[in-house]
Amino acid sequence: MKKSKIVQLIDRHAVKEGATNTPLEGLQLYRMSYPVERILGIYEPSICGIVQGSKRAYLSGKTYIYDRNHYLCCTRPLPVEAEVVEASPEKPLLGFLFSIENRMMVETVIEMAAIDSSSDSGTKVMPGLTVAKWDDGFTEALKRMLELLDDPIALSMLSNGRMKELMFAVLRGEAASSVRQAFGGMQGISRSLTFLRSNFHEAISIDDLAKQAGMSRAAFHRKFKEVTTYSPIQFIKLQRLNDASRLIANGTTVGEAAYQVGYSSQSQFSRDFRRHFGQSPRQWGNDRFDS
Repeated sequence: MKKSKIVQLIDRHAVKEGATNTPLEGLQLYRMSYPVERILGIYEPSICGIVQGSKRAYLSGKTYIYDRNHYLCCTRPLPVEAEVVEASPEKPLLGFLFSIENRMMVETVIEMAAIDSSSDSGTKVMPGLTVAKWDDGFTEALKRMLELLDDPIALSMLSNGRMKELMFAVLRGEAASSVRQAFGGMQGISRSLTFLRSNFHEAISIDDLAKQAGMSRAAFHRKFKEVTTYSPIQFIKLQRLNDASRLIANGTTVGEAAYQVGYSSQSQFSRDFRRHFGQSPRQWGNDRFDS
């Protein structure tokens, strides 16, 4: 019954195809009426849930399936391939994405760690991508948070508490260790990733990123690859190409997209783009315009 209510809420408030922003900080709702081919992109730290239909994500040879019984937790920026498996105009995929990088979420993790001594995840590096079961606590917290979208006064008064309640449910679930470590023992890499996302259009060196992390160049390179599965240079290139693909899909010319994401050579950009996406930038744009 709770999940049926969640489906109704998302169906009502996901007012367009693709992503719909909401008044709740960090919350987007999704409606997709057709399957989407497997595509590579950067997943930001977030909780992703599907309440109708299903989706698959792929990272480092492993497949993650999330649907109405499992949600996906991404705790750091990662290069992930994903596809919408099940969706139709009659029964569209409905889902949500909730950022876990805002101040309220970070404070909740820190507060929980201070109160619950059993929350120490140790020194083992936890996966950055985790599939967790929808338990009763998570379902109830999500329903209560989404219900605020129907009540502007309650939204204004209660949004912080409801977001904290959802994060608390995640910290009591199967993704807890990954979330705690992401906001705890991995601060150095997190700082470098934040710096990278804010400045990746500029010329960024490995030394710049290592300095942000407070590590030597060699230690940073090793830890960065352990966390993201990519070297820093590979990750920067992927981030740029991912942003360029969105620009081109939205109508930006190939040359302008290449310039905006930091490429000085359009021919090099086209070669890198084809290598990563299997299509030239122009083919990529034409396919999206035709659809």
